[in-house]
Amino acid sequence: MKFKLVTRKNMGPDQEEVPEKIYAQMVCGDYVPFDEFVEEVADSSGVGSAGVKAVIDRTVVVLVRHMQHGRRVQVGDLGHFRYNFGSEGVPDEKSFATNMIREPKVRFFPGKALRVAKSRTSFEKIVLDDKAEDNGGGSGGDRPEIE
Repeated sequence: MKFKLVTRKNMGPDQEEVPEKIYAQMVCGDYVPFDEFVEEVADSSGVGSAGVKAVIDRTVVVLVRHMQHGRRVQVGDLGHFRYNFGSEGVPDEKSFATNMIREPKVRFFPGKALRVAKSRTSFEKIVLDDKAEDNGGGSGGDRPEIE
């Protein structure tokens, strides 16, 4: 995976002595659109792209249904999904109301194949030339500018 180094405000306990620090930031590779992903799965599975898309669409419907009932859902070797949420704290049980619960977040726990792939990831530093760093960043932040 490729990364670049960026300067950010230090939010740690040593921020008075070191106000900024250098951090690694991932440089994303090419974007794979859904249709291209579906075609690739179809080409290597013997199932047509319409069948692959139908299965993925239905998987989402079933996944959402089970998660809305508080269930953990195992999706084969991909991994499992579940909701997680928190709430505001109150001094006693009588003071608690359900509107104090924050919106649930989707938690994904990768399966073995993804965990192994993650552990075998290597990193490559990308060095931007001075011109790209000075003039190519738009607002000068660490986020790309879309033209």
